[in-house]
Amino acid sequence: MQSAQSTVRQSQNFPANYGDFRFISSDGVIFNFPRFLLSHVSPVFKDKLERRNKNTSPESELRVTEDSFTLDQFLRFFDPNKKKLPLDMETMVRLLEAAGKYRVEQGFEYWEENMNIRHPQQVGSIQQPMLCLALGSRFERQLATRLALRDLVKAPTDVIQQSTWIQVDGRMMSHLMLLRRDRVERMLLRLQEFQTGLNAECGKKHQDILKSIFTMLAQLVDEPSWSMLLRNQNLWATCDCGSGKSVLGSKELFFSWREGIMTEEAELPRLPGYFKGGKSPTAPQSCGNN
Repeated sequence: MQSAQSTVRQSQNFPANYGDFRFISSDGVIFNFPRFLLSHVSPVFKDKLERRNKNTSPESELRVTEDSFTLDQFLRFFDPNKKKLPLDMETMVRLLEAAGKYRVEQGFEYWEENMNIRHPQQVGSIQQPMLCLALGSRFERQLATRLALRDLVKAPTDVIQQSTWIQVDGRMMSHLMLLRRDRVERMLLRLQEFQTGLNAECGKKHQDILKSIFTMLAQLVDEPSWSMLLRNQNLWATCDCGSGKSVLGSKELFFSWREGIMTEEAELPRLPGYFKGGKSPTAPQSCGNN
């Protein structure tokens, strides 16, 4: 017991005179912090402090499982006088674990801001969608999860195969596969519009168009998106048979798909039935939050 006490040291950023409540990190660092800020930000700490006040303990302290580096970053979300520091993703994951355990919304807001998760109607892609899917589903962040699904449904398969060092729930991956299969099937129906307009007497041109269709099919499974179609339109052959029907080389037909596909890509996908979620995906978000 005595040797354990000798290893305890004081945090330089949260010294002894900084507050009237003490945290002791898992690696033996003491952090002093004002009680009123803890109660204001975290309902978990509010309950703990109210119980401790009933016990009339003048030097209340709490030993936590977080290490000193994580605890230092975590307490910055309570304190308006402390600057939040840039974090690597591994530290961010530990921070989110603490935010979830102590129900500190500011920790999630900081992560969502860094991942470009702002509001349901945002146009740009979020950062690291697979990691967002893993963390969003793990901590039941409804908007983060749906935005990640939205981007992954149309993403190249190598994006989905990227390592996140946090495993995505198997049920969520199955849900993503179903959403992606549905998107592929919708785009396949559009490609079939070309086939129904082909004139079998076009000879070589007919064969060129069919080859282009199969090229597009291979690309479609890997990346079912408008961007993929747009990149590959230069592969398409043109039918000059004079039949007047829409064929693969018809830019009018091709660009008639654009609005429908872009609308589908902008929609937030549904969540799986088991997912409870935290925030409403339709509510306006505060600055930098989901």
